[in-house]
Amino acid sequence: MRWAKKSVWTLVQSEERQQLTEDVREAEREWELARWRFEDALGHDSVDYAIYTLEAAEKKLDMLLRKAKVEWVAEVSGVKSRGKRA
Repeated sequence: MRWAKKSVWTLVQSEERQQLTEDVREAEREWELARWRFEDALGHDSVDYAIYTLEAAEKKLDMLLRKAKVEWVAEVSGVKSRGKRA
């Protein structure tokens, strides 16, 4: 029975890790698009919008990378994300 619980936990972790990886990649694409939009912005309103979207994309990417780092450190150290030992 204990093996089944561990197997389910591993599957859940794997799915969460895959989703986080996809989220980080999507955030990187959003950041690239926002950077491109900023570089090609013409006019005051376009520049303001480009700055806003670039800052939002940077914050989103930073947040996801910090989350991924926490998950990675927890995985390497053998600690579940809730702070409990595996």
